[in-house]
Amino acid sequence: MNSKTSRVKSSAQYRNPPQRHPNRWKMWVPLISTAVLALILVGVAIFRVGVGRLKESTTTASEPSLPLARAGAPLRGGHVPALIPRVIPTPRAVPEGQPAPKLNMPVQEFDFGRVSRDALVTHIFTVNNLGTADLHITTLVTSCGCTTAELTSSVIPPGQRAELKVIFDADFHPVQGSVTRLVWMATNDPGQPWVEIRMTGFVE
Repeated sequence: MNSKTSRVKSSAQYRNPPQRHPNRWKMWVPLISTAVLALILVGVAIFRVGVGRLKESTTTASEPSLPLARAGAPLRGGHVPALIPRVIPTPRAVPEGQPAPKLNMPVQEFDFGRVSRDALVTHIFTVNNLGTADLHITTLVTSCGCTTAELTSSVIPPGQRAELKVIFDADFHPVQGSVTRLVWMATNDPGQPWVEIRMTGFVE
């Protein structure tokens, strides 16, 4: 083949470059987009289950934390209507100079925000005894079967604390929208014989 023929072929190649089949990329774009969207949806679902199923936080007092009491047995409570008095006990004054317990709760209400219908919400409240005699918790009862409560010690000596864990199970029965669940404690504190704790939130 002479040099003239070679130059003619080279010129033809530049004038007619090989086809790159651009339509192949167009075919893959929808598949890639679908895969990315699926991964995003799976990630969101996993995050919502992880956050919605269990929310736990610890209430901290504004003052230094007191030692945890071990003087009494743990106390558990659920929804037992017979334990809820028809008439709330009336607070009474303590005679001057007489030792008496003094219940103190830095926080008595917790808003757990928005949760899914299968959420299990747990919150820990602090129960302090700032008095001069043992604080006895004799009754622990909740307003609904979906809510339970656990107190670490039914007897709290002066200058000590107990932890009250309240658990709300949104999956216990069908519930949707705003909810308020109550926990009540009967105590030997003359000024607070019947104490109410609130859990509020929104079930989606």
